[in-house]
Amino acid sequence: MAFLLQTDSPELGVYLDEQIARQTDAEIVMTSPQVILRMEQLLTGSIQLGIPKRCQINKMGTDKKRTIYIFPPEDKMVLKAINYCLSRYSMGLLPCCLAFRPGFCVHGAFRTIARKAREQYSCIRLDIRNYFNSIPTDDLIKVLEKRLVSYPLLLSALSGLLRNPCVIVDGEIQQDLNRGAMAGMPLAPLLANLYLSDFDREASRLVPVYGRYSDDLILFCLPEDVEAVYGKIRENLAGRGLILNEGKTQIVPPGGKWEFLGLSYHKGVVDLSAATIQKMKGKISRSSRKLYRWKSSKDASTERAVRALIRKFQYKFFGSGKEDDELTWSRWYFPLITQTEGLKTIDLYFQQWARYLADGRHCKRNFQQVPYELLQEYGYVPLVSAYHKRERDPALKRMAARELIKTGK
Repeated sequence: MAFLLQTDSPELGVYLDEQIARQTDAEIVMTSPQVILRMEQLLTGSIQLGIPKRCQINKMGTDKKRTIYIFPPEDKMVLKAINYCLSRYSMGLLPCCLAFRPGFCVHGAFRTIARKAREQYSCIRLDIRNYFNSIPTDDLIKVLEKRLVSYPLLLSALSGLLRNPCVIVDGEIQQDLNRGAMAGMPLAPLLANLYLSDFDREASRLVPVYGRYSDDLILFCLPEDVEAVYGKIRENLAGRGLILNEGKTQIVPPGGKWEFLGLSYHKGVVDLSAATIQKMKGKISRSSRKLYRWKSSKDASTERAVRALIRKFQYKFFGSGKEDDELTWSRWYFPLITQTEGLKTIDLYFQQWARYLADGRHCKRNFQQVPYELLQEYGYVPLVSAYHKRERDPALKRMAARELIKTGK
């Protein structure tokens, strides 16, 4: 595997070989003989990766679309293997870069910011518009030239990948000159992190507290410095070809409630953010309307429709329970929140829309047709109850403790 990063540094080759020896079964797939051979052919220039498909997917919690790029399966595995090795080697990323890094997780990221924040600071929350795909290609390659100067074969391969404008759209090859880091590509998160590594250094010097989770920025400074800091950050990002999503900008005065990574923090209390609650409400209402249309067209029973809605969201909230590493909604939020007001709001909203499936209306009569006991019989488990059970259940508490140990928090 040492061929991956052609370098005069022998310890890097040893490091990579040691990492591969410790891989899990899933990771071994990335370094199977076929993947290694294809990766070597890519780095020596004897082959090029296939043309990615440009697709539109629903943006979580909204009716908007997100553009992603999907490479052929064999090339995706090559890119995963390269990402696996690069992400475990020092690439100059600072601790304030909180996303898509080994040993980093959303829980640790939030705790890091909450621990450093102070009551006397104002909070500035910023979001970069269409970050991955809006990164200027030439500027990204210049960053890679600095970071990968010792690895000419890899640099050449990645530069060729980024400069190739061909994409497949609806089965036809087209030119796409604004792909940036190509969201959806396995290397995209690392490339996006590297692109703002110098910005992270400058922002860290500008304010007492700074963190970045991909395109989500949070800064804390004295209230009298907010205007100047905001102006400098916006100007700095514009110089890198990036634009702030002004509609998502939040400036919170000292002692106010601030939000980050789907959570809110106020005087030591952590709850779901308003945006998280609103997104989940949107998912519930859209799914319920869709199910009611299905019920009407198929002349299905209310029970079938309600059971279907419950199955969908119980899986989204809690997963199947068969895999310890399932990324579920509760696994994301439960370890951090300290009160259940947000969960209670979602519970009541879900019950309201489950009853809507009785006749397509919101009315008191639905409480009789679909009482709470019937929802439970159909498999409904409220978020609030699941949260408190997690707090009481010794096995779940041990699992939570292990997660804390893993993150070193």
